[in-house]
Amino acid sequence: PVYKVAGKRDVVSPKAVSFAATKYDSDTTYLVDASSPTAAVVATLPATALGLRYQFVVSAASSTYAISVSPNAADKLMGFGFTAADDKDAVLASAYSVVGDTLTVVGDGSLGWYMIDVVGTWTRQA
Repeated sequence: PVYKVAGKRDVVSPKAVSFAATKYDSDTTYLVDASSPTAAVVATLPATALGLRYQFVVSAASSTYAISVSPNAADKLMGFGFTAADDKDAVLASAYSVVGDTLTVVGDGSLGWYMIDVVGTWTRQA
């Protein structure tokens, strides 16, 4: 099933601290401000479901803290040259963080998340 609210338009949501997306947040673009937190900003994805889609855009970079997109423990991030493995984040290290860096993921409802749009130097968590 695809979780969409009837008549819902794409949402843009600014974030400056770690947060968890829900299945009801599908089609949200998160503007991630990493310039002022006191720790890395971690965006936690819900369990994969077919058609769920999230976009993460760096709106303010940090020279100190990373930005991570974290799948559910049983899900993988796939594509972009990543070796797929359960529970491994996509990480944008502070040294490589640039305003406009982007990661867009779409759920397959089975294995996890496909990275369908990647701008910047995102790496897989070791």
